[in-house]
Amino acid sequence: MHEHMTCDEAKRILERLDEIEILLNTILEEVRELKRGGGIAEQRHAPRSFIELLRERKFIPLGEVKSRQALRQALERGLVVVLRDEGANREVVVLKEAARELLNKLPISVKDAEKLGERDYELLQILNRLGYVLLKGGQYIKTELAEEFYI
Repeated sequence: MHEHMTCDEAKRILERLDEIEILLNTILEEVRELKRGGGIAEQRHAPRSFIELLRERKFIPLGEVKSRQALRQALERGLVVVLRDEGANREVVVLKEAARELLNKLPISVKDAEKLGERDYELLQILNRLGYVLLKGGQYIKTELAEEFYI
């Protein structure tokens, strides 16, 4: 590592290493399952990293999580949070990085919020229902609760 690496760069590298470790563990889990003959009937797509899937989709219903081990490791490393979305009566796994990217766009007007991508807009609605974001004076603003995504 060169001397001029910022704290953020180091943090990103460590997060990436965590993701790689989780992916390797997921692959090992799938290989063990295949050896036991568990995965031959159900043809799997190429193993996609749990974190890659979340990067693409920002959040997923808890029930869609294929690997409990990957979820547990991601939770332990602070890469994801599980939110209970009472309004939609479901639990969702949210990639903290995706939530931060969205929260960093706030304050945002209702009109501009409607121009966000579908997943971002849906995530904004979840965060709003749970009190991480408030709609005040025609603008979405983050609350102190939102700090959870920056830890």
